[in-house]
Amino acid sequence: MKNISLDDFGPIISTKESGNKILNLITDNLKSDAKISVDLGKIRSMATFCAKQIFGKLYVSLGAEKFFENVEIVNASDDLKSIIKIGIQSAIQENMND
Repeated sequence: MKNISLDDFGPIISTKESGNKILNLITDNLKSDAKISVDLGKIRSMATFCAKQIFGKLYVSLGAEKFFENVEIVNASDDLKSIIKIGIQSAIQENMND
């Protein structure tokens, strides 16, 4: 399992540019490794649109089962976990409306 640390993007992930870089980093590593862990240890907060941009897109593109099998989110605070869930829910709703 490949570990991807987002420390360099923190302590707050709040720009579309950062979101794109993180999504590309995760996507590129998923191609070479079946499973990855995303370490949010030094991330204190994340804009919900970034959570949607990163984790929501991953969830929609991979599907629920593959997302939870292949992407492990580690060292995330309860607040961050909630933001990520909101981002995923938002991406699912948007995808259903398309």
